Amino acid sequence: MVALICGSAFGWSQPAVAEFKICNQSVGVYNVAVGAEMDQRFSTEGWWVMPPNSCIIPIKEDLDRLKLRYVYVYAQTVTGESVFQGNWPMCVDSKRFKVDKIEGESWNCWVRGLQTVKFLEVDTGQTKSWTLYVHPGKN
Repeated sequence: MVALICGSAFGWSQPAVAEFKICNQSVGVYNVAVGAEMDQRFSTEGWWVMPPNSCIIPIKEDLDRLKLRYVYVYAQTVTGESVFQGNWPMCVDSKRFKVDKIEGESWNCWVRGLQTVKFLEVDTGQTKSWTLYVHPGKN
């Protein structure tokens, strides 16, 4: 299954909220993991379950204040298939996780008993909030 992804720095007719939100505009259920550098430490965290036609908010703070221009997202189906093509290899686990990258080293996922997957880089453009929409697409 492939999904097209687009983002928005603002929402129509909704109050301004500082957050990073991901919305599922499909009929499938996705498990989502997010990677970001916060407090001078890069980490990945998951899983958020994202039912059809719903949104999750993995980062509930002002992205600009956190200096989070880039957020990395990985989503998979309930059968473990990647939802979209990413270019940034990072670690995930099969259960709820938070993995800190060791500064100056590669991720070494396999050595740590984790799986390497490719996250999609999302450029939020230094805004306070961002919404990423995941919807069905085609090759």
